Amino acid sequence: MSWLKRHAAWIWPASLATGAALVLLLRLVPGWPAHPASGTAGEQSGVVSGASSNLAAAARQLRMLQEQVGRTRDQLAAFHAETSSRRQRIATLDEMLAGDSMTDCPPFLREDTAVRALQTIIREASGPASGAGGRDQLNTAATVARERLRSKLELLRDQLLREIADFDARSEVLRARLTQESEDVERIRRQIQRELQGQPLPVVRPNP
Repeated sequence: MSWLKRHAAWIWPASLATGAALVLLLRLVPGWPAHPASGTAGEQSGVVSGASSNLAAAARQLRMLQEQVGRTRDQLAAFHAETSSRRQRIATLDEMLAGDSMTDCPPFLREDTAVRALQTIIREASGPASGAGGRDQLNTAATVARERLRSKLELLRDQLLREIADFDARSEVLRARLTQESEDVERIRRQIQRELQGQPLPVVRPNP
């Protein structure tokens, strides 16, 4: 009995050591799946999460760029409309100055009180006058008013030309920006297409 007790004292620790060594050996064997189910699911989840995150970020960037392209185009269209309006006004002023039509009043001049006052003086000179002295005074006033009105219209024409030049310069900047933004949109779109075609997303399997 004493012999059995002495052997039992060292058999139990030896068994524990042997079991631990066997477990360690199994873990070190190449290709041995320690936790196949949980490891595969985690890896797939990480790939799917990363790919989805990249595509979502690219899609957001694409949408923001497309919105910016729309705003730039709207601003360009507004500049074009302003430039066209000013060119029409210049053409009208050229006709007034060339034909000496100082009493014409197109819509864009109706709110100019100085122009309307000078035109009123010119019109009054063509009406009846009391006596020779009154006619001379009206003619003199009309001559001065005509000269001042011509000078004012020429200044307005020059101002419109400067505004057109300013709009043209700003439009050039916007067109360059639009070109760059359009290229960025196409670059992001191609990037998304490459990721969708060349990097297919793995199938997500629910955890058991």
